[in-house]
Amino acid sequence: MKKLILAATVFASVLSLKADMWRGLTDENHYSGPKLTEEDLAGKVVMIDEWGVNCGPCKRLLPQMQKYWTAFKSKEFVLIGSHRQGRAPEAVAALVKANGLTYPIYDNVGLAGGEPSNGGGIPFIYVVNHRGRVVYAGRSDREAIEAAQNAFISIGQLPSLTGDMVFGKKSPHKALEKQLVLGKPAASIVKRLEDEVKRAGSKAANPGQKAAGAEAAEILRAVAAAKAEIKSDIERLKKTNPPEALKLIKGFSASFPAEGKEYKEEIRELTVAAKEYVAAQKAKAAEAKKAKK
Repeated sequence: MKKLILAATVFASVLSLKADMWRGLTDENHYSGPKLTEEDLAGKVVMIDEWGVNCGPCKRLLPQMQKYWTAFKSKEFVLIGSHRQGRAPEAVAALVKANGLTYPIYDNVGLAGGEPSNGGGIPFIYVVNHRGRVVYAGRSDREAIEAAQNAFISIGQLPSLTGDMVFGKKSPHKALEKQLVLGKPAASIVKRLEDEVKRAGSKAANPGQKAAGAEAAEILRAVAAAKAEIKSDIERLKKTNPPEALKLIKGFSASFPAEGKEYKEEIRELTVAAKEYVAAQKAKAAEAKKAKK
């Protein structure tokens, strides 16, 4: 099963970029581990572990979280412990020391737009991919890290337009699994699928045509959903990760030229913002490396 790991103002300078995806990344909320900024999380796979000092299962999970951090911190991955049982500096510090925790731990950090519902209980873990979309939310650390690993794979890749659809070996649309990918021409394929749906609805349609038409309709729904998600991602990423937003815009315009025209006026300014963003990230990395010496 294929996993889809599932007009804003363009700022002329990345230095004036207003980050608004995450909340709580403040010195006041910081307990231990590396301090983070919004820019540190842009383009990364982020796993949030919601926990508390008075939660037995949460505390038992801490050593495993440290193992994940040790194993994956060299990748485009950030693990954040989000304490959810009120300010408790001494109790948190004691657990950090006892478990040798080195990953960032904050008080009540999370997505500015609202986290997935934890059903009122902790521990609770969710994973956000490099495009800022939640790809896992639940209580299984194993499932969470699997989702994170799948998200690593998707970095640098343009998304599928068929989502998590599974095509059978005998499906007449099996080839579309590789063709309907953002960046590849899709308009003519969509038109062909629409024609299939129309034929399937005619009185003369045979069982084979009806079955093919039903699958074609399902593919069209998946493409429509993917387009809506991609456009939503673009709007959010313009603010937090201009290079990724630009990549999606170019891919969207290649797949759907007519609809991609809406981004024509923004591409030049976004290209400048993307270059400045990359330069700022490189400068920050060089500064951090210099500080370690």
